[in-house]
Amino acid sequence: MRWNSLAVVGKQVFMFGASIVLARLLGPETYGVISAAMIYVTFTMLLLDQGLAAALVQRAELSRWAPGVVATANLASAVLLGVVTWLAAPLVADFFHDERLAPVLQLLGAALWLKALAIVPRAMQQRVLTFRAIAVADVAGALVGAVAGVVAAYLGAGPAAVVAMVVATDLVVAAVLLHAERGPVPNLHVRELRELLPFGARVMATNGIAYFSRNIDNILVGRVLGLSALSFYGMAYRVLVIPVQLIAQTVSRVMFPVFSRLADRRDLLAENLLRTTQLLALLAVPLMGLAAAGAHELVHVVLGVKWLPSASLLTVLAVAGARETVLYVTSPLMKATGEVKLLLRYEMLATLLQVGGIVVGLRWGTLGVALGYTVAGFVLTPVLLLVQRRLTGVTGRDQVRVVLPPVHAALWGAAAYVVVARVLDGPLLVLVVGAVCYVAVAAGVLLLVHRSSTLEGLTRLRRLATGRS
Repeated sequence: MRWNSLAVVGKQVFMFGASIVLARLLGPETYGVISAAMIYVTFTMLLLDQGLAAALVQRAELSRWAPGVVATANLASAVLLGVVTWLAAPLVADFFHDERLAPVLQLLGAALWLKALAIVPRAMQQRVLTFRAIAVADVAGALVGAVAGVVAAYLGAGPAAVVAMVVATDLVVAAVLLHAERGPVPNLHVRELRELLPFGARVMATNGIAYFSRNIDNILVGRVLGLSALSFYGMAYRVLVIPVQLIAQTVSRVMFPVFSRLADRRDLLAENLLRTTQLLALLAVPLMGLAAAGAHELVHVVLGVKWLPSASLLTVLAVAGARETVLYVTSPLMKATGEVKLLLRYEMLATLLQVGGIVVGLRWGTLGVALGYTVAGFVLTPVLLLVQRRLTGVTGRDQVRVVLPPVHAALWGAAAYVVVARVLDGPLLVLVVGAVCYVAVAAGVLLLVHRSSTLEGLTRLRRLATGRS
């Protein structure tokens, strides 16, 4: 968990920092092209792997040829997808009504083989819970990529700066992971795929539906409201995914192989699920509460006045980010216990509800889209709690017990911030004083009202930090 935390935090610090610099350098109009390109980058990771990496992690035993043949499949997918991207890029640019997008997508497609090289080494490191090489690769890649992207923007590359950032990142990540894993060497033992493909196909289908449900808002905003509106929405959405990427994905990367090894121990699954949920809530909910309360000042100080239309979106999506982070562990729990069909059905339901909320919200612009996305997420919450109960026996009351303290503290902290914003003037002053008051009040509520559960959670965090079992 410590290595994963280092990897995700280090990676996101550099990449988010680069995004802030690019946003200020390029402005909302040009940054919208980058937002659209990043939708494509996320989509390619789904198509490159076909769910086979998850199969390598989940299976109890693997043949010596399995990793190599999966690597072959990944590289073949990269070549095919690169060709398709080159041909389809002008059509995608027409879809978003911006011709600047086409060359960006074509260059990203030509470099997909770099992403493919890193997939199997990463999975094999995850399989044996060895995350040091992954941490080194992700942090080093993010650092090099951030520098490359910012330098390219300074030199006048415009939206093509994202190409420099992505290619430099992928090159470093692939080099580090291939060196750490010593391969694998691609082979043509295609029969090995027969055992991996059924599980992998279901995972890919599930991830595909999840991708669609989580990106349809960005796609529709870019198509209907334009890339300028997408830049505002996309910047606010990046704040939503901060806790998901920094916290939830960090924890879930570890818990997927752990849950996989405990799949036949229902008692241990329940114990680990509650501990994980408590950890996620304690880390994410207060953080997102502060982002929601201080959205206006945060955007004004960090991005500048021209980005202020994204402030209201940030308030709404920060709440959505907190909810998604706390419940993110349900997906790896279903995969680890072999309930991929259940996960597929859930993702179909989630897609239906979220697309409905987003489409309804479009008539009120980007804020309506943000509200539709958030409301749909909360409607899905009882479903996820029922899934957790079915797989582990953990009740909704158990989950509320571990989530309530940070939610209660965040609400009081937000109230304190609002009071400061009413009394003081000036965005920087309000942000600094308000944040201090938020932290003080939230910490007071946790330590005075929810003392036992807070100390329990802090003890687990300290154990993670110090390495004591």
